[in-house]
Amino acid sequence: MDQAKNLRDQVAKTKTHRPIKVISITSGKGGVGKTQVVANLALALKAKGQEVLIFDGDMGLANIDIIYNISPKYNLKHLMDGSKTIDEVIFNGPDNVKIIPAASGIQELTELTDQNKMALVDQIDQLEGKFDVVLIDTAAGISDNVMYLNSAAQSIFVVVTPEPTSITDAYALIKVMATRYGEKTFYIVTNQVRSDAEAKTIFNSLQNAADQFLDSVQLWHLHSFPYEEKVRQSIVKQQPMVKFDKDGAIAKSYKELAEKVVKLETNNQKGGMQFFLKQALMGK
Repeated sequence: MDQAKNLRDQVAKTKTHRPIKVISITSGKGGVGKTQVVANLALALKAKGQEVLIFDGDMGLANIDIIYNISPKYNLKHLMDGSKTIDEVIFNGPDNVKIIPAASGIQELTELTDQNKMALVDQIDQLEGKFDVVLIDTAAGISDNVMYLNSAAQSIFVVVTPEPTSITDAYALIKVMATRYGEKTFYIVTNQVRSDAEAKTIFNSLQNAADQFLDSVQLWHLHSFPYEEKVRQSIVKQQPMVKFDKDGAIAKSYKELAEKVVKLETNNQKGGMQFFLKQALMGK
């Protein structure tokens, strides 16, 4: 018997990694500030000493690079086709936040051979133990691709604004995730609200609909961001709000959300990066 190999196998079995939180940031419709939440929350978490990775899952309309004013040379497509390793694809964003940039189309994931899929999973496995939080920026809507990414995450944050269409589409997303994918817990992040009462009204609308039509679904009002005209200015300047107006109310609010994320208890029945990618690849 190869005693050295046996020892390596035993070490591999007992090796433990730091706990990792894999969180999807999603929305029923576009234009609600979902990617803004990802970009700013990542920086706020980094400021708290967390190692953060952004997985850009919005393949059709990726915006992380625009918000951060960066130009990644490689993306997920290069990792999928084997031309680049995970270390080469990961891009260093502001404050050393790590980013896996979006590819041209997530449908390419489903076109890979089983061998290529497993090779990709093995690449992602190298990230285990290196990060505290992984933020998945999904596309908006209820396409299968969005559903796969959400269902693979440990926690699902749904961003919603006071617009009636945003509320309706957020409920549609929750309904699909609950009835087709068995997800029961959702964290609501209200955005662009003009008062606590408005935020509460939005949440209550979702809560009442869930209580009436969905079985055993739990909604939690995790956080609320106030309306702030400077958000538009920060987008034009391609600077996240925590940088653009670092002493302002929005920046302070992101610090508060980061605190909540650090304390958040995630679904430990789901694993880390390997579990996430396997689910995204195989489509449940």
